[in-house]
Amino acid sequence: MVKLTSVDYANLVQFTALKLHMALLNKTQVNKILFYIYGAYMADNKGALLFDDDTPKAWTYGPVFPVPNKKVVTCQIIKQEDFSEEKIKAFREKKNALKLVTDVVAHMYDKSAVSLTEWSHQPGSPWYQTVYVLNEDGSVRSQNPWNTEIDSTLIRDYFSHKENRIFDEQ
Repeated sequence: MVKLTSVDYANLVQFTALKLHMALLNKTQVNKILFYIYGAYMADNKGALLFDDDTPKAWTYGPVFPVPNKKVVTCQIIKQEDFSEEKIKAFREKKNALKLVTDVVAHMYDKSAVSLTEWSHQPGSPWYQTVYVLNEDGSVRSQNPWNTEIDSTLIRDYFSHKENRIFDEQ
């Protein structure tokens, strides 16, 4: 069976937004939606990773998956024919992941890059916890370097709390 990658899921996010909502997404939207899906999947599946070829990094404008960020062309119209039969079969076998993609895209495709960035930068978010080193009183003491990997435990724990979900996708 073919192994699905971060690029495959980023393309699926774009395909879903266009096919179901007639929307083309920009890079920031693709990255934030992919991060949400990645985190929610991990939380809902006892820490299992949706894909393992890339991990989110803390960039200035939030969590970014460098591989799809570089390889995915956001102005490209993705059609079903762009996915191999093997990849389509692999997506269909992960029904819970496919439903999660559909639900998350439905709730986030029309959010601006600015609003999604504001969401990802909130205090307590995995990005915030990765970027900032805090004093005991919660004030910022220092900042970690950009491109620091966002720890999967931070992501899983964050999305395990219903109040951290933008919506209830289940």
